Amino acid sequence: MSRIEMEDLPAETAEVLRRRARYAEMPVVDYVRRELTGLAARRAPIDSVVEFLDAERPEHPAPALDEGAMALIHTYDVPADAWSVLGRRAAAAGSPLGDYVRQELIKLARRSTLDQSMQELREAIDRDPNLDIDLAAVEDTLRYVRGL
Repeated sequence: MSRIEMEDLPAETAEVLRRRARYAEMPVVDYVRRELTGLAARRAPIDSVVEFLDAERPEHPAPALDEGAMALIHTYDVPADAWSVLGRRAAAAGSPLGDYVRQELIKLARRSTLDQSMQELREAIDRDPNLDIDLAAVEDTLRYVRGL
């Protein structure tokens, strides 16, 4: 599956991205664009491979511009410099751009910030007021575990 539409992502991934967009008070498309742009701006482990290929194998093929790449460019209006970085990473991974970005969105949804985790707990308490959760203790614990 190469398209990167919300309906084409695993249901859990799509729900997490929708929920995070709601927390950020942004349309989902804008939220995904922001996340993909941020992903491209942060150094990733595969960047060492990208740099090696640029230096040692400049003829290394570019990633396939599949249907997912077109969604990335058109639907999410990801800036050219961001999709260029993501494309180079996809090529280094030997994957079409759409498939690579789809996997990155799935990974992104599996990780949460402290604020996102706390928001989810607040929503759980709102849904079931009988939950006895000490939010301050949970936040302290999450900060400790994450080394914050």
